Amino acid sequence: MAKKKRSDSIETRKQSRMREREQEQQRLIFIALGIVAALIVIILAFGYWRTTIAILDDTIAIVNNVPLKVRDYQARARYDSQVILSRMAQIQEQVQQFDENDPSMQQILQFYQQQFAQEQTQLLQVPGQALENLIDDELVRQEAAKRGIKITPEEIDREIELGIKENLGYPRPTRTPTEGPSPTPTHTHTPTLTPTNTATPSVSPTATATLSATLTATAQATATMVNTPTPLPTQTPLGPEAYATEVGKLKENIGKGRYSFDDYRKIVEINLLRARLNDALANDVDTTAEQIHLRHILVKTFEEAQKIEERLKAGEDFEKLAQELSTDPSAKTNKGDLGWATRGNYVTEFEDAAWALTNPLQISAPVTTTFGIHIIQLVEKDANRALDAEQVAGKKLRALDDWLKQIRVAATTTIQRFFSTDYVPSEIKRLQTPSAQ
Repeated sequence: MAKKKRSDSIETRKQSRMREREQEQQRLIFIALGIVAALIVIILAFGYWRTTIAILDDTIAIVNNVPLKVRDYQARARYDSQVILSRMAQIQEQVQQFDENDPSMQQILQFYQQQFAQEQTQLLQVPGQALENLIDDELVRQEAAKRGIKITPEEIDREIELGIKENLGYPRPTRTPTEGPSPTPTHTHTPTLTPTNTATPSVSPTATATLSATLTATAQATATMVNTPTPLPTQTPLGPEAYATEVGKLKENIGKGRYSFDDYRKIVEINLLRARLNDALANDVDTTAEQIHLRHILVKTFEEAQKIEERLKAGEDFEKLAQELSTDPSAKTNKGDLGWATRGNYVTEFEDAAWALTNPLQISAPVTTTFGIHIIQLVEKDANRALDAEQVAGKKLRALDDWLKQIRVAATTTIQRFFSTDYVPSEIKRLQTPSAQ
């Protein structure tokens, strides 16, 4: 029996040592797993820090040795997309006021559909366009500094206040106009979209135009003279508490766009700088330019245009043929006369063909544009003709846009871009997919 007990005692110690070794192995495994888990957490945390926090300090562009940061790019992209989405919401609200089954409303509905499609296109362009806007902002900032143009915090506060009140229907005080008469459009062949230099940025989905005003702008053919306008009711002034409430709503809406109120203030500031710089540049615009005086005949088919070209070469009168055959409605009264125009006034195909004409009364071969097929006649050309008051006023309004086009390609301007899709905010990337539309 004594031997039996000794054997049991020895076996028990072996088992004990085995358990100790197993426990040590398990402890080492747990330590290794813990280290692996910690490494995974560190890697994930680093990835989050790199893609969410550190990336904001990356340089996305350099403009004349001034670095532009990703944080400012993302704020601009978010603001731009929110403004576009707001305009799209306004269009949808307007469309809901019409009966889609009413044939008399189809032209108006088509107009809104075209506007909505344009906004969708702009939304798709936000990632790249936001960077170009940021570059333009820096160019404006640098030029404004050279000219001693500054915007104070008080002016930013005032502009924000005016923007809020304007969205509530309060009239905006009229800005002192740049010297020159108010511009009135004279040509409608090449409508183009250009940035507005003086508008207060708005991120409110509140509609800014009434239905009647829209219909007047898009469908009314003649103006009715009103001798005695009905006075508008006096609006109740916006008190401090009500204004504070509206500021709170603005901040809430900005928060939904995932940029800060400080970012919004910077955008208001740069828009004010743009307006001031445009005024300064407007004082220096040329009042003369190379111009051409044209006539044209517009038809639907190339064959029609060829026949008209043959008749003109045979000596028939251009004006009579324009009155008789042109599909341009104005030709019945103006005999196809387009008046004087500077470069850039027409669509590219028409422009190139018109400026290629050199001799008075010379006609072009048929020219195809989105409007149809044209036969163009050069009436006269002047290398340094005085611009009329409306043209000068238009140039003053476009002074900043024209300056930006020139300064971007100037030898003194250096622009470097380091764009990456990693810099585009994730919510804006989602807007780029067809399903988001």
